[in-house]
Amino acid sequence: MLLPRQMALAVTRHPNLTTRRLLSSQPPPLNALRSRLFSRKVAYATAVSFGIVGVTLASPMVNASTDTANTQPNQDSMSALIRSYVVYSICSVPSLVDSAPSVLSFCQSIPGLKQIAEAFVRVTFFDHFVGAATAEETIPLLTKFRAQNKGVLLAYSVEVDEKTATLQASTGTSGRSKALHHKRNVEEMLHSIDVAGDFEDRHAADAGKASNVSGRRTWVAIKLSALVPSADSLSHLSEYIINARPHDQLVYYPGTPQPSDLDVLFSTTPLANSSLTKADLDALRALRDDLRRICMKAKERNVKLVLDAEYTWFQAAIDAFQLSLMREFNVAGKLTNNQAHVQPLVYGTYQAYLRRNTLHLLRNLELAQEENFILGVKLVRGAYHEQERDVVAPYEPDTDLIHRRLAIALKPLSKDEVQEVTLPDYSTRSKSPTWNNKWETDGAYNSAALILVDQLKQENPFVGVLFGTHNRQSCDIILRSLISNGLAKANKEMSTVQVEDRIAERFAFGQLYGMNDALTDYLAGILVASSPIILKYVPYGSLSEVIPYLGRRAIENKSVLGASMGGAVDERKRAGKKVWRRLTGSRF
Repeated sequence: MLLPRQMALAVTRHPNLTTRRLLSSQPPPLNALRSRLFSRKVAYATAVSFGIVGVTLASPMVNASTDTANTQPNQDSMSALIRSYVVYSICSVPSLVDSAPSVLSFCQSIPGLKQIAEAFVRVTFFDHFVGAATAEETIPLLTKFRAQNKGVLLAYSVEVDEKTATLQASTGTSGRSKALHHKRNVEEMLHSIDVAGDFEDRHAADAGKASNVSGRRTWVAIKLSALVPSADSLSHLSEYIINARPHDQLVYYPGTPQPSDLDVLFSTTPLANSSLTKADLDALRALRDDLRRICMKAKERNVKLVLDAEYTWFQAAIDAFQLSLMREFNVAGKLTNNQAHVQPLVYGTYQAYLRRNTLHLLRNLELAQEENFILGVKLVRGAYHEQERDVVAPYEPDTDLIHRRLAIALKPLSKDEVQEVTLPDYSTRSKSPTWNNKWETDGAYNSAALILVDQLKQENPFVGVLFGTHNRQSCDIILRSLISNGLAKANKEMSTVQVEDRIAERFAFGQLYGMNDALTDYLAGILVASSPIILKYVPYGSLSEVIPYLGRRAIENKSVLGASMGGAVDERKRAGKKVWRRLTGSRF
Protein backbone atom coordinates (compact mmCIF):
# COMPACT_ATOMS: atom_id res chain seq x y z
CA MET A 1 0.00 0.00 0.00
CA LEU A 2 1.33 3.44 -0.89
CA LEU A 3 1.80 5.73 2.01
CA PRO A 4 -0.15 9.03 2.07
CA ARG A 5 1.95 12.15 1.52
CA GLN A 6 1.53 13.10 5.15
CA MET A 7 2.81 9.68 6.29
CA ALA A 8 5.81 9.99 4.01
CA LEU A 9 6.68 13.33 5.59
CA ALA A 10 6.30 11.83 9.04
CA VAL A 11 8.64 8.96 8.17
CA THR A 12 11.20 11.38 6.81
CA ARG A 13 11.13 13.50 9.94
CA HIS A 14 10.79 10.60 12.40
CA PRO A 15 12.91 7.65 11.19
CA ASN A 16 12.38 5.84 14.51
CA LEU A 17 8.93 4.69 13.40
CA THR A 18 9.15 0.92 13.42
CA THR A 19 9.44 -1.15 10.26
CA ARG A 20 6.51 -3.26 11.43
CA ARG A 21 4.31 -0.17 11.61
CA LEU A 22 5.38 0.99 8.15
CA LEU A 23 4.59 -2.38 6.60
CA SER A 24 1.26 -2.72 8.35
CA SER A 25 -1.72 -2.89 6.04
CA GLN A 26 -3.52 -0.47 8.35
CA PRO A 27 -1.42 2.67 8.90
CA PRO A 28 -2.21 4.80 11.93
CA PRO A 29 -5.14 7.17 11.41
CA LEU A 30 -3.91 10.45 9.93
CA ASN A 31 -5.54 12.58 12.65
CA ALA A 32 -3.87 10.50 15.35
CA LEU A 33 -0.52 10.82 13.59
CA ARG A 34 -0.91 14.57 13.33
CA SER A 35 -1.87 14.75 17.00
CA ARG A 36 1.23 12.81 18.05
CA LEU A 37 3.50 14.92 15.86
CA PHE A 38 1.99 18.13 17.21
CA SER A 39 2.33 16.87 20.79
CA ARG A 40 6.01 16.13 20.19
CA LYS A 41 6.55 19.63 18.77
CA VAL A 42 4.85 21.12 21.81
CA ALA A 43 6.96 18.98 24.15
CA TYR A 44 10.18 19.88 22.34
CA ALA A 45 9.28 23.57 22.18
CA THR A 46 8.29 23.64 25.85
CA ALA A 47 11.51 21.97 26.95
CA VAL A 48 13.56 24.32 24.83
CA SER A 49 11.58 27.26 26.16
CA PHE A 50 12.34 26.36 29.78
CA GLY A 51 16.05 26.22 29.04
CA ILE A 52 16.13 29.37 26.95
CA VAL A 53 14.09 31.39 29.43
CA GLY A 54 16.52 30.43 32.16
CA VAL A 55 19.58 31.32 30.09
CA THR A 56 18.10 34.59 28.86
CA LEU A 57 16.85 35.68 32.28
CA ALA A 58 20.26 34.89 33.71
CA SER A 59 22.07 36.84 31.02
CA PRO A 60 21.84 40.22 32.83
CA MET A 61 23.99 38.71 35.61
CA VAL A 62 26.55 37.67 33.01
CA ASN A 63 26.24 41.11 31.49
CA ALA A 64 26.96 42.80 34.81
CA SER A 65 30.24 41.00 35.23
CA THR A 66 31.51 41.20 31.67
CA ASP A 67 30.30 44.47 30.18
CA THR A 68 32.09 47.72 30.76
CA ALA A 69 29.58 50.37 31.77
CA ASN A 70 28.65 52.88 29.08
CA THR A 71 31.29 51.65 26.64
CA GLN A 72 29.07 49.48 24.42
CA PRO A 73 25.82 50.33 22.65
CA ASN A 74 22.81 48.53 24.08
CA GLN A 75 22.52 46.07 21.21
CA ASP A 76 26.01 44.78 22.04
CA SER A 77 25.39 44.13 25.75
CA MET A 78 25.87 40.51 26.75
CA SER A 79 22.16 40.05 27.46
CA ALA A 80 21.24 41.40 24.01
CA LEU A 81 23.85 39.22 22.30
CA ILE A 82 22.60 36.08 24.05
CA ARG A 83 19.03 37.03 23.17
CA SER A 84 20.02 37.53 19.52
CA TYR A 85 21.73 34.14 19.45
CA VAL A 86 18.66 32.44 20.92
CA VAL A 87 16.19 34.20 18.62
CA TYR A 88 18.12 33.52 15.44
CA SER A 89 18.86 29.94 16.46
CA ILE A 90 15.11 29.36 16.54
CA CYS A 91 14.55 31.32 13.32
CA SER A 92 17.18 29.15 11.61
CA VAL A 93 14.82 26.15 11.84
CA PRO A 94 11.91 26.60 9.37
CA SER A 95 9.78 23.88 11.00
CA LEU A 96 9.95 25.73 14.33
CA VAL A 97 8.96 28.99 12.65
CA ASP A 98 6.03 27.29 10.92
CA SER A 99 4.74 25.67 14.10
CA ALA A 100 5.38 28.67 16.38
CA PRO A 101 1.85 30.18 16.25
CA SER A 102 0.11 26.86 16.96
CA VAL A 103 2.59 25.90 19.68
CA LEU A 104 2.23 29.29 21.33
CA SER A 105 -1.56 29.11 21.13
CA PHE A 106 -1.46 25.67 22.75
CA CYS A 107 0.81 26.88 25.54
CA GLN A 108 -1.40 29.89 26.22
CA SER A 109 -4.40 27.61 26.73
CA ILE A 110 -2.78 25.84 29.71
CA PRO A 111 -2.51 27.68 33.07
CA GLY A 112 1.07 27.84 34.25
CA LEU A 113 2.46 27.03 30.83
CA LYS A 114 0.84 30.24 29.58
CA GLN A 115 2.97 32.35 31.92
CA ILE A 116 6.13 30.48 30.90
CA ALA A 117 5.36 30.94 27.20
CA GLU A 118 4.71 34.64 27.63
CA ALA A 119 7.89 35.06 29.68
CA PHE A 120 9.82 33.31 26.93
CA VAL A 121 8.32 35.53 24.21
CA ARG A 122 8.92 38.69 26.25
CA VAL A 123 12.62 38.12 26.93
CA THR A 124 13.34 36.84 23.41
CA PHE A 125 11.21 37.80 20.41
CA PHE A 126 9.40 40.76 21.98
CA ASP A 127 12.58 42.42 23.23
CA HIS A 128 14.38 41.65 19.97
CA PHE A 129 11.78 42.69 17.37
CA VAL A 130 9.52 45.15 19.25
CA GLY A 131 10.69 48.62 20.26
CA ALA A 132 8.51 49.05 23.37
CA ALA A 133 4.99 48.66 24.73
CA THR A 134 3.98 52.29 24.09
CA ALA A 135 4.97 55.06 21.72
CA GLU A 136 6.49 57.12 24.55
CA GLU A 137 8.62 54.19 25.66
CA THR A 138 10.29 54.08 22.23
CA ILE A 139 11.86 57.53 22.78
CA PRO A 140 15.16 56.20 24.23
CA LEU A 141 15.47 53.90 21.21
CA LEU A 142 14.72 56.76 18.81
CA THR A 143 17.34 58.88 20.58
CA LYS A 144 19.94 56.11 20.38
CA PHE A 145 19.26 55.55 16.69
CA ARG A 146 19.52 59.27 15.90
CA ALA A 147 22.92 59.37 17.59
CA GLN A 148 23.92 56.56 15.22
CA ASN A 149 22.73 58.54 12.17
CA LYS A 150 19.54 56.48 11.82
CA GLY A 151 15.89 57.45 11.62
CA VAL A 152 12.82 55.43 12.57
CA LEU A 153 9.60 54.29 10.94
CA LEU A 154 7.33 53.93 13.98
CA ALA A 155 4.51 51.36 13.73
CA TYR A 156 1.69 50.58 16.15
CA SER A 157 1.66 46.87 15.30
CA VAL A 158 -1.87 45.93 16.28
CA GLU A 159 -4.44 44.78 13.76
CA VAL A 160 -8.12 44.01 14.02
CA ASP A 161 -8.18 40.21 14.14
CA GLU A 162 -9.72 39.19 10.81
CA LYS A 163 -11.26 35.90 11.94
CA THR A 164 -12.82 37.39 15.06
CA ALA A 165 -14.11 40.43 13.19
CA THR A 166 -15.64 38.25 10.48
CA LEU A 167 -17.34 35.98 13.03
CA GLN A 168 -18.75 38.92 14.97
CA ALA A 169 -19.95 40.62 11.82
CA SER A 170 -21.74 37.46 10.64
CA THR A 171 -23.40 36.86 14.04
CA GLY A 172 -24.19 40.48 14.74
CA THR A 173 -22.26 40.43 18.02
CA SER A 174 -19.66 43.05 17.23
CA GLY A 175 -21.32 45.57 19.56
CA ARG A 176 -20.03 48.83 20.88
CA SER A 177 -16.77 47.40 22.24
CA LYS A 178 -15.79 46.08 18.81
CA ALA A 179 -16.75 49.35 17.15
CA LEU A 180 -14.56 51.21 19.60
CA HIS A 181 -11.61 48.88 19.04
CA HIS A 182 -10.69 50.11 15.56
CA LYS A 183 -11.43 53.70 16.62
CA ARG A 184 -8.94 53.32 19.45
CA ASN A 185 -6.43 52.25 16.81
CA VAL A 186 -7.16 55.45 14.87
CA GLU A 187 -6.54 57.52 18.00
CA GLU A 188 -3.30 55.64 18.67
CA MET A 189 -2.12 56.39 15.12
CA LEU A 190 -2.79 60.08 15.75
CA HIS A 191 -0.98 59.84 19.07
CA SER A 192 2.07 58.19 17.48
CA ILE A 193 2.27 61.10 15.02
CA ASP A 194 2.38 63.52 17.96
CA VAL A 195 5.09 61.45 19.65
CA ALA A 196 7.14 61.45 16.42
CA GLY A 197 6.57 65.17 15.89
CA ASP A 198 7.53 66.03 19.48
CA PHE A 199 10.71 63.97 19.18
CA GLU A 200 11.72 65.75 15.97
CA ASP A 201 10.91 69.17 17.47
CA ARG A 202 13.14 68.44 20.48
CA HIS A 203 15.91 67.14 18.25
CA ALA A 204 15.72 70.26 16.08
CA ALA A 205 15.74 72.51 19.15
CA ASP A 206 18.80 70.74 20.54
CA ALA A 207 20.52 71.29 17.19
CA GLY A 208 19.55 74.97 17.18
CA LYS A 209 17.26 74.59 14.15
CA ALA A 210 13.69 75.60 13.48
CA SER A 211 11.29 72.73 14.12
CA ASN A 212 9.83 72.80 10.61
CA VAL A 213 13.04 72.33 8.65
CA SER A 214 13.91 69.28 6.59
CA GLY A 215 15.71 66.26 8.00
CA ARG A 216 12.82 64.96 10.12
CA ARG A 217 13.34 61.21 9.94
CA THR A 218 10.82 59.84 12.41
CA TRP A 219 7.99 58.55 10.25
CA VAL A 220 4.80 56.62 11.08
CA ALA A 221 3.47 53.45 9.43
CA ILE A 222 -0.27 52.88 8.92
CA LYS A 223 -2.03 49.53 8.42
CA LEU A 224 -5.52 50.00 7.03
CA SER A 225 -6.93 46.67 8.21
CA ALA A 226 -6.49 47.92 11.79
CA LEU A 227 -8.71 50.94 11.12
CA VAL A 228 -11.96 49.21 10.11
CA PRO A 229 -14.41 47.13 12.20
CA SER A 230 -13.98 44.18 9.82
CA ALA A 231 -11.25 43.61 7.26
CA ASP A 232 -13.94 42.04 5.08
CA SER A 233 -14.95 45.56 4.08
CA LEU A 234 -11.55 46.02 2.39
CA SER A 235 -11.91 42.64 0.68
CA HIS A 236 -15.39 43.48 -0.61
CA LEU A 237 -14.26 46.87 -1.91
CA SER A 238 -11.26 45.27 -3.63
CA GLU A 239 -13.51 42.74 -5.34
CA TYR A 240 -15.86 45.50 -6.49
CA ILE A 241 -13.02 47.67 -7.84
CA ILE A 242 -11.39 44.84 -9.78
CA ASN A 243 -14.71 43.86 -11.37
CA ALA A 244 -15.82 47.43 -12.10
CA ARG A 245 -12.76 48.88 -13.83
CA PRO A 246 -11.37 47.73 -17.20
CA HIS A 247 -8.49 45.29 -16.80
CA ASP A 248 -5.17 46.94 -17.55
CA GLN A 249 -3.43 44.86 -20.20
CA LEU A 250 -0.04 45.78 -18.72
CA VAL A 251 -0.64 45.03 -15.05
CA TYR A 252 -1.19 41.67 -13.38
CA TYR A 253 -3.80 41.11 -10.67
CA PRO A 254 -4.73 42.97 -8.47
CA GLY A 255 -4.24 45.70 -11.08
CA THR A 256 -3.36 49.35 -10.59
CA PRO A 257 -5.52 52.12 -9.09
CA GLN A 258 -7.58 54.67 -10.99
CA PRO A 259 -8.77 58.06 -9.67
CA SER A 260 -12.38 56.86 -9.96
CA ASP A 261 -11.94 53.76 -7.75
CA LEU A 262 -13.50 55.34 -4.65
CA ASP A 263 -16.48 56.87 -6.48
CA VAL A 264 -18.54 53.96 -5.22
CA LEU A 265 -18.33 55.36 -1.68
CA PHE A 266 -20.44 58.31 -2.76
CA SER A 267 -22.91 56.40 -4.91
CA THR A 268 -26.60 56.88 -4.08
CA THR A 269 -27.82 54.04 -6.29
CA PRO A 270 -28.03 50.41 -5.14
CA LEU A 271 -25.08 48.24 -6.15
CA ALA A 272 -26.13 45.29 -8.27
CA ASN A 273 -24.22 42.00 -8.05
CA SER A 274 -21.83 43.32 -5.41
CA SER A 275 -20.74 41.92 -2.06
CA LEU A 276 -20.46 45.49 -0.72
CA THR A 277 -23.09 46.01 1.98
CA LYS A 278 -24.39 49.22 3.49
CA ALA A 279 -22.34 48.43 6.59
CA ASP A 280 -19.24 48.07 4.39
CA LEU A 281 -19.85 51.41 2.70
CA ASP A 282 -20.45 53.14 6.04
CA ALA A 283 -17.21 51.67 7.44
CA LEU A 284 -15.24 52.61 4.31
CA ARG A 285 -16.53 56.20 4.32
CA ALA A 286 -15.52 56.45 7.97
CA LEU A 287 -12.11 55.00 7.06
CA ARG A 288 -11.61 57.66 4.39
CA ASP A 289 -12.49 60.39 6.90
CA ASP A 290 -10.14 58.90 9.50
CA LEU A 291 -7.29 58.63 6.99
CA ARG A 292 -7.74 62.27 5.98
CA ARG A 293 -7.68 63.24 9.66
CA ILE A 294 -4.47 61.23 10.14
CA CYS A 295 -2.90 62.90 7.09
CA MET A 296 -3.87 66.39 8.24
CA LYS A 297 -2.32 65.69 11.64
CA ALA A 298 0.85 64.38 9.93
CA LYS A 299 1.03 67.47 7.71
CA GLU A 300 0.60 69.71 10.75
CA ARG A 301 3.41 67.90 12.62
CA ASN A 302 5.59 67.43 9.50
CA VAL A 303 5.69 63.65 9.95
CA LYS A 304 5.77 61.38 6.90
CA LEU A 305 3.30 58.49 6.64
CA VAL A 306 3.83 55.06 5.07
CA LEU A 307 0.81 52.90 4.21
CA ASP A 308 1.71 49.26 4.68
CA ALA A 309 0.84 46.72 1.99
CA GLU A 310 -1.36 43.76 2.93
CA TYR A 311 -2.83 40.66 1.29
CA THR A 312 -3.73 40.94 -2.40
CA TRP A 313 -7.42 40.47 -1.58
CA PHE A 314 -7.23 43.77 0.35
CA GLN A 315 -4.74 45.51 -1.90
CA ALA A 316 -6.98 47.03 -4.59
CA ALA A 317 -8.88 48.88 -1.85
CA ILE A 318 -5.64 49.96 -0.14
CA ASP A 319 -4.30 51.18 -3.50
CA ALA A 320 -7.45 53.23 -4.03
CA PHE A 321 -7.20 54.98 -0.65
CA GLN A 322 -3.47 55.43 -1.13
CA LEU A 323 -3.91 57.13 -4.51
CA SER A 324 -6.67 59.36 -3.17
CA LEU A 325 -4.47 60.53 -0.27
CA MET A 326 -1.45 61.15 -2.51
CA ARG A 327 -3.54 63.23 -4.95
CA GLU A 328 -4.68 65.38 -2.03
CA PHE A 329 -1.60 65.61 0.21
CA ASN A 330 1.36 65.07 -2.16
CA VAL A 331 0.49 67.86 -4.55
CA ALA A 332 3.66 69.37 -6.06
CA GLY A 333 4.25 72.93 -4.95
CA LYS A 334 1.88 72.62 -1.97
CA LEU A 335 3.99 70.50 0.30
CA THR A 336 5.22 71.54 3.73
CA ASN A 337 7.16 74.84 3.51
CA ASN A 338 6.35 75.03 -0.22
CA GLN A 339 9.62 73.26 -1.00
CA ALA A 340 9.31 71.17 -4.13
CA HIS A 341 12.33 69.07 -3.07
CA VAL A 342 10.74 67.91 0.19
CA GLN A 343 9.57 64.32 0.30
CA PRO A 344 5.91 63.48 -0.23
CA LEU A 345 3.78 63.31 2.90
CA VAL A 346 2.19 59.94 2.02
CA TYR A 347 4.12 56.85 0.90
CA GLY A 348 2.65 53.61 -0.42
CA THR A 349 4.25 50.16 -0.37
CA TYR A 350 5.19 48.41 -3.61
CA GLN A 351 5.94 44.68 -3.30
CA ALA A 352 8.35 43.15 -5.82
CA TYR A 353 7.24 39.57 -5.14
CA LEU A 354 3.99 40.41 -6.97
CA ARG A 355 4.11 40.00 -10.73
CA ARG A 356 2.33 43.32 -11.18
CA ASN A 357 4.86 45.42 -9.29
CA THR A 358 7.11 46.98 -11.95
CA LEU A 359 4.30 47.80 -14.39
CA HIS A 360 2.07 48.93 -11.52
CA LEU A 361 4.87 51.28 -10.44
CA LEU A 362 5.32 52.63 -13.99
CA ARG A 363 1.59 53.29 -14.29
CA ASN A 364 1.63 55.18 -10.98
CA LEU A 365 4.65 57.26 -12.06
CA GLU A 366 2.83 58.22 -15.26
CA LEU A 367 -0.29 59.18 -13.31
CA ALA A 368 1.76 61.31 -10.88
CA GLN A 369 3.21 63.32 -13.75
CA GLU A 370 -0.16 63.67 -15.48
CA GLU A 371 -1.92 64.90 -12.32
CA ASN A 372 1.03 66.80 -10.83
CA PHE A 373 1.43 64.99 -7.52
CA ILE A 374 4.52 63.35 -6.01
CA LEU A 375 4.50 59.57 -5.75
CA GLY A 376 5.76 58.25 -2.40
CA VAL A 377 7.26 54.77 -2.88
CA LYS A 378 8.38 52.28 -0.26
CA LEU A 379 9.87 49.51 -2.39
CA VAL A 380 10.08 46.10 -0.68
CA ARG A 381 10.36 42.50 -1.77
CA GLY A 382 7.22 41.63 0.18
CA ALA A 383 6.16 39.51 3.13
CA TYR A 384 3.00 37.60 2.16
CA HIS A 385 4.31 35.07 -0.39
CA GLU A 386 3.63 32.05 1.83
CA GLN A 387 -0.08 32.88 2.03
CA GLU A 388 -0.59 34.02 -1.56
CA ARG A 389 1.35 31.71 -3.86
CA ASP A 390 -1.75 29.52 -4.39
CA VAL A 391 -4.13 32.42 -5.08
CA VAL A 392 -5.65 32.20 -8.58
CA ALA A 393 -5.66 35.56 -10.38
CA PRO A 394 -8.93 36.24 -12.26
CA TYR A 395 -7.20 37.54 -15.39
CA GLU A 396 -3.84 37.74 -17.18
CA PRO A 397 -2.36 40.75 -19.00
CA ASP A 398 -0.74 40.90 -22.45
CA THR A 399 2.87 39.75 -21.98
CA ASP A 400 3.98 41.18 -25.35
CA LEU A 401 2.83 44.63 -24.26
CA ILE A 402 4.64 44.17 -20.96
CA HIS A 403 7.95 43.41 -22.67
CA ARG A 404 7.64 46.43 -24.95
CA ARG A 405 6.81 48.75 -22.05
CA LEU A 406 9.69 47.42 -19.95
CA ALA A 407 12.11 47.96 -22.82
CA ILE A 408 11.08 51.62 -22.92
CA ALA A 409 11.42 51.99 -19.14
CA LEU A 410 14.88 50.40 -19.05
CA LYS A 411 16.23 52.26 -22.09
CA PRO A 412 17.58 55.26 -20.09
CA LEU A 413 19.66 52.93 -17.90
CA SER A 414 23.35 52.47 -18.60
CA LYS A 415 24.72 49.21 -19.97
CA ASP A 416 26.42 48.49 -16.64
CA GLU A 417 23.15 48.97 -14.77
CA VAL A 418 21.18 46.69 -17.07
CA GLN A 419 23.83 43.97 -16.78
CA GLU A 420 23.46 43.96 -12.99
CA VAL A 421 19.81 42.90 -13.22
CA THR A 422 18.35 39.54 -14.23
CA LEU A 423 14.80 40.31 -15.28
CA PRO A 424 12.05 37.79 -14.47
CA ASP A 425 10.39 36.04 -17.41
CA TYR A 426 7.08 37.78 -17.97
CA SER A 427 6.29 35.50 -20.92
CA THR A 428 5.72 32.54 -18.57
CA ARG A 429 1.96 32.27 -18.18
CA SER A 430 0.78 31.90 -14.61
CA LYS A 431 -2.45 32.33 -12.69
CA SER A 432 -0.54 33.15 -9.50
CA PRO A 433 -0.12 36.85 -8.61
CA THR A 434 3.34 36.10 -7.19
CA TRP A 435 6.67 35.11 -8.69
CA ASN A 436 7.52 31.44 -8.26
CA ASN A 437 11.25 31.88 -7.60
CA LYS A 438 13.31 34.15 -5.40
CA TRP A 439 15.60 35.15 -8.28
CA GLU A 440 12.55 36.50 -10.10
CA THR A 441 11.61 38.63 -7.09
CA ASP A 442 15.22 39.82 -6.83
CA GLY A 443 15.22 40.79 -10.52
CA ALA A 444 11.89 42.59 -10.19
CA TYR A 445 13.12 44.48 -7.12
CA ASN A 446 16.45 45.53 -8.62
CA SER A 447 14.94 46.63 -11.96
CA ALA A 448 12.28 48.70 -10.15
CA ALA A 449 15.01 50.23 -7.95
CA LEU A 450 17.02 51.32 -11.01
CA ILE A 451 13.92 52.82 -12.61
CA LEU A 452 13.29 54.81 -9.43
CA VAL A 453 16.89 56.08 -9.28
CA ASP A 454 16.50 57.20 -12.90
CA GLN A 455 13.40 59.13 -11.82
CA LEU A 456 15.29 60.75 -8.93
CA LYS A 457 17.88 62.23 -11.28
CA GLN A 458 15.24 64.21 -13.21
CA GLU A 459 15.31 67.97 -12.73
CA ASN A 460 11.87 67.95 -11.08
CA PRO A 461 11.30 64.35 -9.98
CA PHE A 462 7.77 63.27 -9.21
CA VAL A 463 8.89 60.64 -6.71
CA GLY A 464 10.33 60.06 -3.24
CA VAL A 465 11.72 56.62 -2.39
CA LEU A 466 12.30 54.47 0.66
CA PHE A 467 14.20 51.33 -0.41
CA GLY A 468 13.18 48.67 2.12
CA THR A 469 15.63 45.80 1.78
CA HIS A 470 17.80 43.45 3.82
CA ASN A 471 19.71 42.41 0.70
CA ARG A 472 23.30 43.69 0.50
CA GLN A 473 23.49 43.13 -3.26
CA SER A 474 20.43 45.32 -3.87
CA CYS A 475 21.89 48.05 -1.64
CA ASP A 476 25.15 47.99 -3.61
CA ILE A 477 23.28 48.14 -6.94
CA ILE A 478 21.34 51.18 -5.73
CA LEU A 479 24.46 52.92 -4.42
CA ARG A 480 26.36 52.34 -7.66
CA SER A 481 23.41 53.67 -9.64
CA LEU A 482 23.24 56.80 -7.48
CA ILE A 483 26.95 57.40 -8.07
CA SER A 484 26.84 56.75 -11.84
CA ASN A 485 23.86 59.09 -12.21
CA GLY A 486 25.59 61.93 -10.37
CA LEU A 487 23.33 61.75 -7.33
CA ALA A 488 26.13 60.75 -4.96
CA LYS A 489 29.92 60.85 -4.82
CA ALA A 490 32.18 58.16 -3.38
CA ASN A 491 35.83 57.92 -2.48
CA LYS A 492 37.98 55.31 -4.17
CA GLU A 493 37.47 52.70 -1.43
CA MET A 494 33.67 53.27 -1.33
CA SER A 495 34.07 53.86 2.42
CA THR A 496 32.22 57.17 2.14
CA VAL A 497 29.28 57.97 -0.13
CA GLN A 498 28.17 61.61 -0.10
CA VAL A 499 24.51 61.98 -1.14
CA GLU A 500 23.60 65.14 -3.05
CA ASP A 501 21.45 67.58 -1.09
CA ARG A 502 18.85 67.74 -3.86
CA ILE A 503 17.78 64.12 -3.23
CA ALA A 504 18.63 63.83 0.47
CA GLU A 505 14.97 64.50 1.34
CA ARG A 506 13.66 62.10 -1.30
CA PHE A 507 15.76 58.99 -0.69
CA ALA A 508 16.30 56.52 2.16
CA PHE A 509 17.02 52.88 2.99
CA GLY A 510 14.99 50.92 5.53
CA GLN A 511 15.29 47.67 7.50
CA LEU A 512 13.21 45.99 10.18
CA TYR A 513 14.17 46.52 13.82
CA GLY A 514 16.07 43.48 15.07
CA MET A 515 16.98 42.26 11.59
CA ASN A 516 20.27 42.57 9.70
CA ASP A 517 21.74 45.24 11.94
CA ALA A 518 25.11 44.64 10.28
CA LEU A 519 23.74 45.96 6.98
CA THR A 520 22.07 48.89 8.72
CA ASP A 521 25.32 49.81 10.47
CA TYR A 522 27.28 49.47 7.22
CA LEU A 523 24.95 51.85 5.36
CA ALA A 524 24.75 54.32 8.25
CA GLY A 525 28.55 54.30 8.42
CA ILE A 526 29.28 55.05 4.75
CA LEU A 527 26.38 57.32 3.76
CA VAL A 528 26.84 61.04 4.40
CA ALA A 529 23.87 63.36 3.87
CA SER A 530 22.05 66.34 5.32
CA SER A 531 19.46 63.92 6.77
CA PRO A 532 19.71 60.38 8.16
CA ILE A 533 19.46 58.04 5.17
CA ILE A 534 18.72 54.83 7.12
CA LEU A 535 15.38 54.13 8.81
CA LYS A 536 14.60 51.25 11.14
CA TYR A 537 10.99 49.96 11.12
CA VAL A 538 10.21 49.89 14.85
CA PRO A 539 6.92 48.24 15.92
CA TYR A 540 5.45 48.88 19.34
CA GLY A 541 2.54 47.58 21.41
CA SER A 542 1.86 45.64 24.60
CA LEU A 543 2.89 41.98 24.76
CA SER A 544 -0.68 40.71 24.58
CA GLU A 545 -1.35 42.92 21.55
CA VAL A 546 1.86 42.11 19.72
CA ILE A 547 2.03 38.31 20.19
CA PRO A 548 -0.15 37.69 17.08
CA TYR A 549 2.01 40.15 15.14
CA LEU A 550 5.19 38.32 16.16
CA GLY A 551 3.81 34.96 15.05
CA ARG A 552 2.67 36.30 11.68
CA ARG A 553 5.88 38.25 11.21
CA ALA A 554 8.01 35.14 11.73
CA ILE A 555 6.15 33.21 9.03
CA GLU A 556 5.82 36.16 6.64
CA ASN A 557 9.54 36.86 6.77
CA LYS A 558 10.89 33.31 6.46
CA SER A 559 12.39 34.27 3.11
CA VAL A 560 14.29 37.11 4.79
CA LEU A 561 15.24 35.07 7.83
CA GLY A 562 16.53 32.26 5.66
CA ALA A 563 18.29 34.39 3.05
CA SER A 564 21.79 33.25 2.18
CA MET A 565 23.25 36.66 3.07
CA GLY A 566 22.11 38.39 6.24
CA GLY A 567 19.62 35.69 7.13
CA ALA A 568 18.99 33.97 10.45
CA VAL A 569 21.98 31.63 10.15
CA ASP A 570 24.38 34.52 9.49
CA GLU A 571 22.83 36.57 12.30
CA ARG A 572 23.18 33.63 14.71
CA LYS A 573 26.82 33.13 13.78
CA ARG A 574 27.51 36.85 14.14
CA ALA A 575 25.94 36.97 17.61
CA GLY A 576 27.75 33.78 18.63
CA LYS A 577 31.13 35.20 17.64
CA LYS A 578 30.46 38.37 19.66
CA VAL A 579 29.47 36.34 22.72
CA TRP A 580 32.63 34.23 22.40
CA ARG A 581 34.84 37.31 22.05
CA ARG A 582 33.20 38.91 25.07
CA LEU A 583 33.71 35.83 27.22
CA THR A 584 37.23 34.93 26.11
CA GLY A 585 38.70 38.18 24.85
CA SER A 586 39.51 36.36 21.61
CA ARG A 587 39.12 38.01 18.22
CA PHE A 588 38.00 34.74 16.64
